[in-house]
Amino acid sequence: MAGIRQQAFSPGIEELDLRAQFSRTFRQSAARTLSVVSPRAAADWLERAFMTPQPYRTPLHEREWMMAAETERVSFNAQTMIPVYHWGRRSAHQPRVLLVHGLSGRGSQLGHFIAPLLQAGVHVVSFDAPAHGDADGKQAALPEVAQAVERVAAHVGPLAGCIAHSVGAASTTLALARGLECARVVLIAPPQEPSLYLSRLGGWLGFSSRVIERAQRNLEQRFRQRFDEVATPVLATRLSQPVLILHDRQDRVVPVTAGRALLAAWPEARMIETDGLGHSRILRDAHVVATAAEFLTGVGAAVQHEGVWQGDRAA
Repeated sequence: MAGIRQQAFSPGIEELDLRAQFSRTFRQSAARTLSVVSPRAAADWLERAFMTPQPYRTPLHEREWMMAAETERVSFNAQTMIPVYHWGRRSAHQPRVLLVHGLSGRGSQLGHFIAPLLQAGVHVVSFDAPAHGDADGKQAALPEVAQAVERVAAHVGPLAGCIAHSVGAASTTLALARGLECARVVLIAPPQEPSLYLSRLGGWLGFSSRVIERAQRNLEQRFRQRFDEVATPVLATRLSQPVLILHDRQDRVVPVTAGRALLAAWPEARMIETDGLGHSRILRDAHVVATAAEFLTGVGAAVQHEGVWQGDRAA
């Protein structure tokens, strides 16, 4: 009888799809109406949506990685503490590699890189950015993630390398342009410019182009920096670190053209394009993990396989 009740009151896939479709339609209708009735309120809504990470359940294997980590909390500002995670031996002479997650991510998201880095004798460090994972806060944007990268680097000491994904890659690039010292860098699916993603989000939610422009002005005033000033290809022209860009041709979140634009702008850049890994699965691919670890440490052999194209700035 309990099983019958559960079946009767549990929504099926079709019902869930209808609910999601109705929710999106209702949200878009509300956004379109608000765009006309109160553009200011609409822009505030979009600004909040742009800066609010979406929570995702942490998979079991990531929780196991975190159980093996040494955890401490570091001050981001007077109101916000962020957790910093350590794997491996901590000493002044041990090379350190920082893992930087993307929007709506968490410090464990790049956990597949931990083992090969530890095998190479590296002290691995990661963190939850403000408003992500177990960090304090409810909202964060690219400049604040860049500031978190800087705070963690200042806390743990000079970095031998960084591996950063998505918005984390853009934030790391911004931190490097502001003087962060890091010998070598791996950027995975690096975005090009925030305005592209604000426009996409605003259009998906149903806001008018005028509201999207207003939200961008609000964000630029909030952080005292124009969006085009933090575009990764613009920042890259000021950088000299060797960088390896890894980007999938089927990435539907950050198009591979963004990685190619960064490749063309960064003086010491190499790029590997994968095929069929998308935006997130690329972080779990054994060939990607091995190649990134070898690039940073020189230990092991970068693995090439069918479907991976490798080039340099001229490619």
